[in-house]
Amino acid sequence: MIKELPLADYPEQLASLTPSSMMSDPFPLQELLKDSLYYPSCGFVGSPVKHLGGQVYSFIYVDYGYNKDKALMELKNNGFKGYRLIAQREVRKNELTPNGWQPDMPTKSDGDFNRETARHKPPFCVWSIMERKQDVAESHGSLRFSLLYLCADGVAAFQALYVANHASPKVIAIIQPGEAFGGNWTDFEYQEKILARSVMNNPAGQPGYLL
Repeated sequence: MIKELPLADYPEQLASLTPSSMMSDPFPLQELLKDSLYYPSCGFVGSPVKHLGGQVYSFIYVDYGYNKDKALMELKNNGFKGYRLIAQREVRKNELTPNGWQPDMPTKSDGDFNRETARHKPPFCVWSIMERKQDVAESHGSLRFSLLYLCADGVAAFQALYVANHASPKVIAIIQPGEAFGGNWTDFEYQEKILARSVMNNPAGQPGYLL
């Protein structure tokens, strides 16, 4: 599937963005959702960026296992190989769900939702722009990419971001779904469970690719 995904035009907005414009301009929610990659239970795994940089420029990572300080430290100090953080700001809840949203609640067959509430860190969202380091070859990946990182449940975040905003990602990544020792309350790999139902029944359409 990765080989079939064509290269995408470098977004003009991403190229012209500066730290000051990132803070002063309205949050570009629809632009970030369009043609994005959605990765629930992500940790800080960089393989989606490694494999799809240049084919995707907007990456949306969601995981409720990291607190805000640890996530910000990872993004600033470790981040993604070959890239440096050049701009960042926090995103408010109303910027993500400007029209509100109505969650599709899980059933008993989806898993033990109480596990989610027990392990959930305080929610936050941060928007970062990563730029390829000057001493790294162009073949390493795109010059820049956008990363929206949420501390949230992967199912609820998909419904709030995409379904409520009438959007669909280009790619969905199910790499380390967090079942068992990862503490996920539901299994993202099962087609009959709530994440797959939310994705496949999204009125805005289905992702074209699965990573």
